[in-house]
Amino acid sequence: MALGEIGRRSEKARLRAVLEESRRDRGPVVAVVRGEPGAGKSTLLDVFGAEASAAGFRVATVRGTGAEDRPYAAANRLIAQLRAGGGKLVEIQHRTPPGDGPGGLIAAVPTERDVPVALCVDNMAQVDSWSLRWLLDLSRTLPPAPLAIVLTVRIWGAGVEAVSGPVDGAWGEPGTALLAAAELIDLPGLLTIDLPEAAAARCRVRLDTRTAAVCGELTGGNPALLHALLAPHTGSAPTADALRTTAASGALAGADRWLAPLSASALALARAVAVLGGGAEVVDSAELARLTVEEALGAVDQLVDACLLANHTPLAFRHPLLETMVLGRIAAGTRTALHLRAAALLRDRQAATTTVAHHLVAAGPVGEEWAMRCLWLAARQLEQKGRPQDAARCLRAALREPLRPHEKLAVRRELAELDAFVDPERAVRLLDAARCESQDPGVVLEYALALAAVLAECGRAEDAVTVLDDAAARLGRTPGDGSWQLRLRLHKAFACRRGPLWLAQAADPLGNLTCRTPHRGNAGRELAALRAVQAVDAGADRGAAVRYARQGLPRAEGDGSATLVWRTCGALVAAGEVAEAWTHCGRGRQVVGARPGRWDHIKVELLRAAVLRARGDLHGADTTLTPMADHLLAFAATGHPSAVTGVAALVEVHVLKGLVDSARSLLAESGLDRGPLPWRRDSAYALAARAAVHESDDPARALEDLLAAGRLLEEVGVRNPAVLPWRSRAARLLAARGERKEAAELAGAEAADARRWGTPESIGTALHALALTESGERRIDLLTDAAGMLARSSDHLHHAFVQADLGAGLAELGRGEAARAELLSALRLARACGAEPLARQVQGAWRSLREAGRGPWALPGAPRAAPDPASVAGSSVPPESAVHAAPHSASPLLDCLTPQERKILHLAKDGHSNRDIAGRLFVAVRTVEFHLSGAYRKLGISGRRQLAQVFSGG
Repeated sequence: MALGEIGRRSEKARLRAVLEESRRDRGPVVAVVRGEPGAGKSTLLDVFGAEASAAGFRVATVRGTGAEDRPYAAANRLIAQLRAGGGKLVEIQHRTPPGDGPGGLIAAVPTERDVPVALCVDNMAQVDSWSLRWLLDLSRTLPPAPLAIVLTVRIWGAGVEAVSGPVDGAWGEPGTALLAAAELIDLPGLLTIDLPEAAAARCRVRLDTRTAAVCGELTGGNPALLHALLAPHTGSAPTADALRTTAASGALAGADRWLAPLSASALALARAVAVLGGGAEVVDSAELARLTVEEALGAVDQLVDACLLANHTPLAFRHPLLETMVLGRIAAGTRTALHLRAAALLRDRQAATTTVAHHLVAAGPVGEEWAMRCLWLAARQLEQKGRPQDAARCLRAALREPLRPHEKLAVRRELAELDAFVDPERAVRLLDAARCESQDPGVVLEYALALAAVLAECGRAEDAVTVLDDAAARLGRTPGDGSWQLRLRLHKAFACRRGPLWLAQAADPLGNLTCRTPHRGNAGRELAALRAVQAVDAGADRGAAVRYARQGLPRAEGDGSATLVWRTCGALVAAGEVAEAWTHCGRGRQVVGARPGRWDHIKVELLRAAVLRARGDLHGADTTLTPMADHLLAFAATGHPSAVTGVAALVEVHVLKGLVDSARSLLAESGLDRGPLPWRRDSAYALAARAAVHESDDPARALEDLLAAGRLLEEVGVRNPAVLPWRSRAARLLAARGERKEAAELAGAEAADARRWGTPESIGTALHALALTESGERRIDLLTDAAGMLARSSDHLHHAFVQADLGAGLAELGRGEAARAELLSALRLARACGAEPLARQVQGAWRSLREAGRGPWALPGAPRAAPDPASVAGSSVPPESAVHAAPHSASPLLDCLTPQERKILHLAKDGHSNRDIAGRLFVAVRTVEFHLSGAYRKLGISGRRQLAQVFSGG
């Protein structure tokens, strides 16, 4: 396809219809192609001329140059082409008498009967008005042969460009009359789907769907702007980021085509609008450009007519690339001065803080306190909006302003918390340099604590301990508050807990830390949190763990960090105080100021997921963790302890929901499925998650991972099954392969520790494992005790597992009524928790026992092979096809889906891509993929093509 034809199918069809109409009606037909500069009007006119020639038309073409010095110059050139160089030009004097008209020229057109003529006039605004009058008269004359006249005209921002009349004005405005009589063919920008083909033909650039969308966004599909954007990437396949970088540079070819004709005032206003950005008000732009409002309004009209600005207020460029072109033509010094003036102007007009901050960042240091305050406030607002990189830019700009020591400390800490999420090494360098240059003891302490927290979060606990020891040495020679040393020792204890096991020996014993009277404030809360987590590890005094956890909870904003909430609420969850922990999870977001794009937000969300999992709410835990999956996987691959814990939790949730393939992919992408893991505390959770994935396909490997997790925890003195019930999980695997003695030893040991700790969750879990090592009535008794314990807990999911095993055991002993009650309860709980594999297991047990015809399992009036829902209403398990039915669903199949899965499926059914869905719902693409794969599995379909049938109920 020729270059001018790409994306112009409808326009070509309309021009082809002009040829057909002129041939059919044997009369003059006029069409005008309108478009903005660079839209491809001339190229399309050439395509029309070629098609007309191929169709047997005699074609003549003229291009207006604006330099015609004689009347009828364009008309004579057209006639000369029609005469094929053999005719004599008809000369008309410059001052043609008003009454004479162009009749001689009309008669001079060499026409033959049945030989059609096509006249092509490019850029009619640059054609002399006498020739336009001649074309107008031709369009009103019945020629002896078909005649087609096609002209092109550049649109103004407000409409069609006006065309001047003759010098003496006797004929009015022939160009305007031509436009009024013509068929108008508007030439819009190319569609996004046509941009890859145009890029390949024009610039030899390969575009995919994403980069084509970026090109369309920046250029509006304007072919000339597209060429300017892609020219630096000729012969390559640029990324979306590379295209945006090229656009932002402003160093683009073709800028003179748009800017050269502008007057000085129009150019000044264009620069002002470009600096202010989209949505600039006329008054603000005028003041920034140093124009009066009247001068600015005239400049606006000129910029609209030149198709640079859109025809509306507030002022904005027609296409983003035009704005970057204008910015790129402003010298660096002038641009800085404009941004400084814009910041002061918008501040005085009480514009949005983030808008003022944008100009402050672009301008550089202002040297005034208001600028620092504005940048700091804007950073927090941008964080709340989920724009951490923009927030970091504001904070870096704030650091360039004159700051007092405590202000510089606060800004640097906020910047480090942001950088720790996107570039941990940069955060480490920033805090380390600040720590070394500081002299004030309080500032040294805060920098040391912040740096140690970043290092520990990155899996560099040894370096964190070194920093804390160095700070302790420096502060030890400085008189001051004794709580400094206590806080450093407390943070060292926590850092040692997160590092390799050998590092735990470097931590101070708890007795040394508690020998002093606990301090109020942060030191007191941190000490209480440490005592709570150590009480949980010891597993001997649940009451003390709860008491210390409550003492360590932050009370108000500024009292603590997300890490403190994580430790204290984690202790509450382990102690069975799940409802209280959930309440503090909600408060934690406000207390610690958790904002997206920071680790404190991740930690609060991980804690929420832990509470939801403890309640058996798999849907809620999955919905909480999955939006963070991209970040968790990236950081887990580099050894971040919190990320490893988060990935392990998500893997376990997916296994319990039946998404084993997804769980396996998570392990692979995070690197947690390969070889031995670092011998530190968080690896125990990763080993347990790995065991859950391999439990079905490789039980031996799963058992090995669980035993390794147990050895790791025992080496740090953790025997509390509330931390990780590895022995009961290993016991179930051993019992399944017939090794009941070893299984009983592990389950019995866990049961003893669970009774010592005293939570119903831990005791019920251990009794469940112990029951699987027994048989007959002994198994039933233990399962009954476990079910009774778990009924008093918040762990509905494990209660469902126990009831499922209890129902199957009762059925084997011929106690059908009791078995049916347990299985029905297990099914309801499994479905409420989102444990689809367990629900299918219960239904499978129901069908197999029912088909065996054992006692009450054979329901009267129903075929044995296929249960009838009508015959089992209320007293038996519904058939599998009805398990997921919902009374309010459009299709019964959709009830098995979570609300998020249904929302994503609706968008997928409507034809949206995964990336489009992610953008609409403000989630990661991986989140969409996870939900789609899970939904497809639940619905028993293979892909999008079957969604219409599902939603129609077919």
